Amino acid sequence: MAIKNVVLAGASGNLGPAILKALLDSRKFNVTVFARESSKSTFPSGAKVVRVDYKSLESLTAALQGQDALISTLSAVALSDQSLLIDAAIASGVQRFLPSEFGSDLENPKARALPVYAGKVEVQNYLVDKAKTNPDFSYTIVRNGFFLDWGLQVGFIINTKGFKPTIYGSGDQEFSATSLPTVGQSVVGVLSHPGETANRVVYVEEIALTQNKLLAMAKKLTPGQSWEPGHGDLDAMKAASDERLKQGLYDDETFYPYIYVAGYGEGYGGKLEKVDNELLGVKRITEADVEAILKPIVQG
Repeated sequence: MAIKNVVLAGASGNLGPAILKALLDSRKFNVTVFARESSKSTFPSGAKVVRVDYKSLESLTAALQGQDALISTLSAVALSDQSLLIDAAIASGVQRFLPSEFGSDLENPKARALPVYAGKVEVQNYLVDKAKTNPDFSYTIVRNGFFLDWGLQVGFIINTKGFKPTIYGSGDQEFSATSLPTVGQSVVGVLSHPGETANRVVYVEEIALTQNKLLAMAKKLTPGQSWEPGHGDLDAMKAASDERLKQGLYDDETFYPYIYVAGYGEGYGGKLEKVDNELLGVKRITEADVEAILKPIVQG
């Protein structure tokens, strides 16, 4: 059955606005945004805004009546709310659920075992089980590697601030990356091909990069500038994070190194082995396109 009425939960974070824009720009869907009662966020006029209580099954079920698909881009701190969203989606007859799983390939056993992804794995397991026992309900999980534009702009993929980036591991390990607008386009692709994307993971990659390749681009864009890259030992970083967890320290200092391990560590699936770009209408980009993103960042 074609998908027409779509809800986006978590439209005000980093990824949510890009998905919302892609949905609206496609002109294929009637788009509703879920917002908490306390939210001060504003949204484009093309989207209907509905206030919900993410802790109330009754509130969510009522708000989902007549909807065909539900996309979650809820933040990490709200991941536990997704189980209730799944229950409400099933209760209200929603056909398709896309969880907030965007990013690393958690089908890779080594990545899946990293503590930073425990919440996502729990939601995925719950979702898969529910789809098996509810034949009118299905899911799609989108894996897109690192967020390319955001990751460069905030210094997550490579931090060029002060011209002293840290290179994690060898720096030559390939990783997949996709910009936020293209992740949004991939979601439109999923909803436009419900049969081909039901109850499976889809993979999207705009480009495969390495940290050393990005460093070379940055140097090229700043002729005459001296660069002093440092080195991050991924094994030592993981061991330190494991120790912090044992101490009950659940913060960015503990969890961020695990994400670097997943992206840059050997055998963790940072480079996606197969992609569904053609099915989802996603085009690859070139290194020149990456340089265009990097240029204003390194040139100030």
